[in-house]
Amino acid sequence: MLGNTITNELENKIQTYREQKFTGFVKVSGQSEYQWYIYYLLGRIVWVRSRMHTLRQWQRYLSFHSPVFFEQLTQPVAPPHNTWNYATLARLVKLKKFRRDQFYRIAEGCIIENLFDVLQNGALQHSTGYSLTCHAYAKEAASMPFIMLEKDTVWSEAKDNWQTWQHAELAEISPDYAPKIIQLELLRQQAPPQSFQVLESFVDGETTLRELAFKFKQPVLALTKSISPYVSRGMLSLVELPDIVENADEGFHPELVEIDTPKAEQTTPDKTPQSQSPNASAAAVLPPLPPIGSRNVAKLAADISSGRTQKAQPNKGIKNSGPRIIYIDDSPADSRAMSNVVTALGYQYTNIPDPLQALPMLLELKPKLIFLDLVMPIANGYEVCSQIRRISAFKDIPVVIVTSNDGIADRVRARIVGASGFLGKPIQQKKVEKVLNKHLSRLSRPRPQARRGTAELSPS
Repeated sequence: MLGNTITNELENKIQTYREQKFTGFVKVSGQSEYQWYIYYLLGRIVWVRSRMHTLRQWQRYLSFHSPVFFEQLTQPVAPPHNTWNYATLARLVKLKKFRRDQFYRIAEGCIIENLFDVLQNGALQHSTGYSLTCHAYAKEAASMPFIMLEKDTVWSEAKDNWQTWQHAELAEISPDYAPKIIQLELLRQQAPPQSFQVLESFVDGETTLRELAFKFKQPVLALTKSISPYVSRGMLSLVELPDIVENADEGFHPELVEIDTPKAEQTTPDKTPQSQSPNASAAAVLPPLPPIGSRNVAKLAADISSGRTQKAQPNKGIKNSGPRIIYIDDSPADSRAMSNVVTALGYQYTNIPDPLQALPMLLELKPKLIFLDLVMPIANGYEVCSQIRRISAFKDIPVVIVTSNDGIADRVRARIVGASGFLGKPIQQKKVEKVLNKHLSRLSRPRPQARRGTAELSPS
């Protein structure tokens, strides 16, 4: 079958990146202007950006999965197209201005489409003696503002879609082609009246197969199969369309770092990606989150994209002036327990519940000590600690693993990834205070704030 070799080669590369827990992006290039950027976070695909139909795809998914938001975004402010990008939508998700489940559907749909296009283009090139080229670029996780997808199935779904497309004998038809009527009278004579009415109304040479499928709420495969007989008989043609805006893809880089990565970070197509450089600049981190308010969502989106946002104020109500302590943990109960202890001892406290979003916040907040829970979904404490130690600004910051498992094997592994020590659960004042005294003894001891209920913090 056309393209099995390409599918297997890409699958092997994706499996390698997954096993290596690669963070960064892979630039896939074909003939002419075809290019894709596949973004990885800890070995999982979190986004794919194409240079073809970038804005068309974004508008299609946003209007389909969140029509109310889409209307708010485009009216009355109508921000420029380069504010409609991954980074902006991810920020709105964190601000609870956009539903996370809708974000998942949009991101997964775009990724699967783009991976399908990679497979199709690679297969067609391979049949003519050419092949795709892949170059991997390792990046600091802090410069990759991605949200981990709920499921890790985008590659398998894209591969299944491509194989089904081939079985339907559509391998040479791109879903981004737009059908156009070229023999209207012949079509009127041969097509059933209802089909002709639909074709005459919607097939205009300006709407792609994917856009028509969304309009009719049916799979693009079924729609393409239904019109392919008219194409083969010469009543319809399939034409390539440009994106809505010329060079629209230039506004869709989801990271704020240059695509032309220094050669020191580049790998050859057939080699495992190198580890991230420990000296990556903190300037690559996205601007801080803006404050939540009742501003028009289109203006908010435009402000986020352009960087016109105010600095975030984590834990605004805390008045302690001591060093800042951060606890990376997704458990609200454990976070409350740690907050009670740390703030009662006079330290500033911030909880980061999502380990994959920790690095940008750490660079922003500049803590003096980091508590890190060992057992968390998607990324465990060892993986997060390893990522933290890759950033030069954190090489001397104490990172203390918080866990109920502190056997010999756990301690050895913690040392390997650069952890400074362990804190056993349950979280208790004496244990936490002992750790803080050990690692922050060189700093002046903060003065605890007088507050009701401090006496209740003593361990039972």
